[in-house]
Amino acid sequence: MFSNLSALPENSKGRLYDEINDHRSLYERDRDRIYHSTAFRKLKDKTQVFMFEKGDYYRNRLTHTLEVSQIARSISRKLSLNEDLTECIALSHDLGHSPFGHVGEEIITQELDANFNHNYQSFRQITLLEKRYINFDGLNLTWETIDGLIKHNGKILETNKNYDLSKNFKFDLNENPSLEAQIASLSDDIAYIAHDFDDALRSGILTISSLAENKEQFNFIDFSYIANLDKSIARNYFSRSIMNYLILDLLNETENTLSNNSQIRSIEDVKINTNFLVNFSPPVLDKVKFLKNFLFEFFYTSDFVYKNRTQAEKILVSIIKLLNNDTSMLPSKWKEKLQSDTDKQQIIVDYVCGMTDQYAINFYKKYVT
Repeated sequence: MFSNLSALPENSKGRLYDEINDHRSLYERDRDRIYHSTAFRKLKDKTQVFMFEKGDYYRNRLTHTLEVSQIARSISRKLSLNEDLTECIALSHDLGHSPFGHVGEEIITQELDANFNHNYQSFRQITLLEKRYINFDGLNLTWETIDGLIKHNGKILETNKNYDLSKNFKFDLNENPSLEAQIASLSDDIAYIAHDFDDALRSGILTISSLAENKEQFNFIDFSYIANLDKSIARNYFSRSIMNYLILDLLNETENTLSNNSQIRSIEDVKINTNFLVNFSPPVLDKVKFLKNFLFEFFYTSDFVYKNRTQAEKILVSIIKLLNNDTSMLPSKWKEKLQSDTDKQQIIVDYVCGMTDQYAINFYKKYVT
């Protein structure tokens, strides 16, 4: 449908380090490298919402990432854009996340780096911290994948972070990312909204009956139909309805925007456009804001989640203070970095962000308690 606006591999700006191509397209190869990376595997033990509740059915960063990828790929396919690039950006968007979800990000900002950003940390992970190859650090992904990762939430208007990898491998932070990256960004919102409601219902923090009290705001849900369903079926119906409602609106709004805008004829037109071209309609965008606020008020700040949050804060603050005062308990490869790199703060950030929840808990028990 909009293949003229798609990021085709044959038009790629390539990789920082030249490599011999194989049977895969450039973006297929990027995707495979992300799948096999250390940071991707660690996502299985990094929190989505529940930090210490190890139920078999609750989401973690890995399951969330896979769900984002599935939604993003299906939207990209419908719009005839590059599914492989969309998948790469979706799969890599959380690789720099700290342990304990957004609590970890807040503690690192508070204790280590006031300008910390998990997008930049993901950028560091794929361009520097992954150690898998002889000739270069990082994963040597294509320019388009890295650009989409950096800007999957939009232009970066103010930053003190350096994203340029060489004088010939730079990223214009004032331009919009590709449509594929825009899809990955909105798919992230769709996935976490729908599935956080699912986790909230599964845990009992929210109930269908409590949600029905706000049926005017949840007007896309047939509560009279849900009332006669088994609890687990009702829960899945609810989260599925959110996804369907948001995805269909996103597709319709984006199709209309791209079809009715004669100025958008190429990828370059996408980049220099003022705003995202992939988006929800204004009424549904208001609904998205309501759903996010509802989750914040009744789920993320609930007593159960808050109790876990307090425990996670204690663990991470203690670890960071310990490492700031004494780095002797760092693994040898990290001590070597300290000897050759004067930026102690960034090394501690990298080390802490590389921790899984369980690793952080074990480190705390071994060195703090």
